[in-house]
Amino acid sequence: MGRLGQQLVRNNRKGLIEDLTRAYADEWYAHYNYFLVSKTISGPASPAVGQVLRRKSERALSHAERLAERIIALGGEPVLKLTALPDVATDKPFKLPNDVRDIDGALKAVLDAERTSIRTYQSFYEKMREKDPVTHTLAAELLREAIEGEEEIERLLGQPAPEMDGK
Repeated sequence: MGRLGQQLVRNNRKGLIEDLTRAYADEWYAHYNYFLVSKTISGPASPAVGQVLRRKSERALSHAERLAERIIALGGEPVLKLTALPDVATDKPFKLPNDVRDIDGALKAVLDAERTSIRTYQSFYEKMREKDPVTHTLAAELLREAIEGEEEIERLLGQPAPEMDGK
């Protein structure tokens, strides 16, 4: 990032990089978990649901890439080792049902993750409104995609689902 661009976020840069890094770690977890669920669920609806989850996995990886690019542009460094992701990710576990045939339970876990993303990107959007237009725009795009993801999972479930607590 150029000097003037850095000056625009100077007072917020460290905190911003920390927030972006947390979202980056969350997206890596989403990528892994969505992919895992897409491969392990079973039952009559599993091929269609698996396809949706593989697409969501790819989208989460794309989000991680975009966040990494922004972290680097701000002079930060994305998490260098996968084993360090738990140290920076949002402290909310992805809770899958014990039975891999429980597609509704798996979708509710995915929905809970989407809602965590919505809260994260809404917070970025608000924080960066007048401080960093580039991150503000990125947050708006990622927030829109998370909201679309929530709607898609609710449609698959056939009804809005209550919040989960990750336990």
